[in-house]
Amino acid sequence: MTQLAVLPLLEVVRNHATDPDLHHLLDHDPHERSWIRLLTTDDYELWLISWPPGAATDWHDHGSSSGAFTVLEGRLTEHTFDGGLQLVDVGVGDGKAFGAGYAHDVRNATDRPALSLHAYSPRLSTMTRFRFRGDRLEVLGVESAGEQW
Repeated sequence: MTQLAVLPLLEVVRNHATDPDLHHLLDHDPHERSWIRLLTTDDYELWLISWPPGAATDWHDHGSSSGAFTVLEGRLTEHTFDGGLQLVDVGVGDGKAFGAGYAHDVRNATDRPALSLHAYSPRLSTMTRFRFRGDRLEVLGVESAGEQW
């Protein structure tokens, strides 16, 4: 398996985001995030995630995988930490791309559901979970593929 660079991975997400059928593949669960892996290739995997109001991923990275995502419906807020807490709103059509080891917490801080499309390269094999301590991220543990996602 190869690993796509960050910007080509964002292009993959944007190209797949034009599929109108994506909006009907997941029901909006009113209480929990839901997700489905849509596609796996030699170069990347593609996930669709539904976000009810108030849903959050908590702090995590994607192990050795690079990633990219775009919002199809609603609005998400990405929290990152690089010596200071940074918040970025990601609306419909906006995209984010990141390299391996990038830690963030993505949230739907609105009162409406959201839908997003994510790509990872190589395929996800681990995720590190963190706790935000205000001045640093503390490692809580590492999950292997299949444990909770």
